[in-house]
Amino acid sequence: MNIFSKLKHKIIGNVSPESIQKIKRLWIWYVLPQWKLLALSTIFMGIYSVLNAWSVSLLKPVFDKVFIEQNRDILITIALEVIVAFGAKGFAQYFQSVTMTRLGANFTKRLQGDLYERFISQDLEFFHRNNSGNLLVYFMNDLNTIRDVIINSTTTLVRDACSVVFLIILMFWKSFDMAAAMFILFPIGFYPMVYFGKKIKKIFRSQQSSFGNLYAILAQSFQGVKIVKSYNMESEETKKVRGSAEAIANIEVKMAKNNNILSPLMEFFGGIAAAGTLAYGGYRIMHGSLTTGDFVVFLIAIVAAYQPMKSLANLNSRLQMGIVAIDRIFSVIDKKPTIVNKSNAKVFKATKGIIKVNKVKFDYTQGIEVLHGINLEVKEGEKIAVVGAAGSGKSTLINLILRFYEVKEGSIQIDERDIRDITIESLRDNIAFVSQDVVLFDDTIKKNILMGNLNATDEEAINAAKHAAAHNFIINQDQGYDTIVGERGSNLSGGQKQMISIARAMLKNAPILLLDEATSSLDSKSERMVQEGLERLMKGRTSIVIAHRLSTIINSDKIYVFESGNIVEYGTHAELLALNGYYANLYKIQFMQD
Repeated sequence: MNIFSKLKHKIIGNVSPESIQKIKRLWIWYVLPQWKLLALSTIFMGIYSVLNAWSVSLLKPVFDKVFIEQNRDILITIALEVIVAFGAKGFAQYFQSVTMTRLGANFTKRLQGDLYERFISQDLEFFHRNNSGNLLVYFMNDLNTIRDVIINSTTTLVRDACSVVFLIILMFWKSFDMAAAMFILFPIGFYPMVYFGKKIKKIFRSQQSSFGNLYAILAQSFQGVKIVKSYNMESEETKKVRGSAEAIANIEVKMAKNNNILSPLMEFFGGIAAAGTLAYGGYRIMHGSLTTGDFVVFLIAIVAAYQPMKSLANLNSRLQMGIVAIDRIFSVIDKKPTIVNKSNAKVFKATKGIIKVNKVKFDYTQGIEVLHGINLEVKEGEKIAVVGAAGSGKSTLINLILRFYEVKEGSIQIDERDIRDITIESLRDNIAFVSQDVVLFDDTIKKNILMGNLNATDEEAINAAKHAAAHNFIINQDQGYDTIVGERGSNLSGGQKQMISIARAMLKNAPILLLDEATSSLDSKSERMVQEGLERLMKGRTSIVIAHRLSTIINSDKIYVFESGNIVEYGTHAELLALNGYYANLYKIQFMQD
């Protein structure tokens, strides 16, 4: 290992080759495409550094010619040079700051877009493993840390490093032996910088994890505020937030201790350097081997170099935090979804909507099967219902048809085409899905309906709302179709939200319809209204209905009864009652309850 490799190792610490590759990719993908801004900013940083050293050197004639020799003629010339130097330096710093800010803004928006695109392309399993709090940390903390490293560290490396270099050159020009003696102390102050930089990397990693925990607690509390209040859990949830906030505060204090320890160390070594310079400079002035002007320039150069050197000393800790954030970001960017299109997958348009489920097996957790080789068929335009206890595998069937998950064994076909042989996008274009858990976005009612078909007209959206029995309640809102529904539809009732979701499915006009307990959470009045909309939606479509209330699926063409991942009965309502088995018993229980 040569001296440059050793120096590199000391500066950036124990960084894995994989992390270095990720840093290179970050530059190649997001920074170098903006090379014009980068080059322009670098030029302004170089100009600033030169002018900074020049402005310090102007002090020599002030002391030697004006103060010592009392030469008044040169005073105006020096004053004009100082104005030009400081003015030009200020403008160079301004333009450098603006160009780097623009580069940073472009960098952030591109990385945010790419990160979200990678997030949203992941399988449902990814979102089940990562809570929303951890995902927010990527966008809020990690991304801002990376931007800080890219923008501020680049500025530090170029502007501050150049300023230090030019000021050092100025020091050696004025007094080679004093400059050489002073820089003996530099390696001594270098090692604490590296040592604390490594510690900061570990602390920062735990800090990001703590932020994720806090965001997750907050998100869950806000989303479940009704449960929190109804069970008088306010104090318990507050205790959780306070505990998480305290953990973050303790980590921040630890981070501050390690970050700021460099400052007193720099002050200490700077004090030694200044004291030594004063003593040795005074000695040389008294012996006539150094002018007062040269000495003052040398001393001011040390002072001017102090702040950029301090920034360079803190660069290591900033880089260590950036490496943690870059590793985390690329762990998502490099993660490929497991459910992807085959290389030969075809775009598909269902003509009949016939669904065949052939000996399908599936498990969410390896070795624990949820479906045990089920067989099921839905003919063109047929409405079938799926019933069974919670956890029997009903919703899993819906998830597999939509390819939210992949079957482990067997196959699912639509119009005799294996759904794995067609593109995921075209598969889902052929299916309208209405769930019990209605998801509405914090936008207008019209925009939420139009999500069923972004190319539809306002008239088509209103027509879909009419068929979903939603039009009357919508026009009675203060803003009509332009009414904001609130986060997750909080400004609407359960029945109103469900009718909007049905209107959205109406507008999609897909040949296949999947309903997952779409009315189970509604009251009787809302259920009747929603059920009318659903009947219109199912007309002429191949439909699979998961139902909790058996009264809503009596007229189904066929009913499949699930129990523990198996289909134990199937037939019409009358046929299943005649069997006097699982379904008949379930129907009797509900009939008595009603």
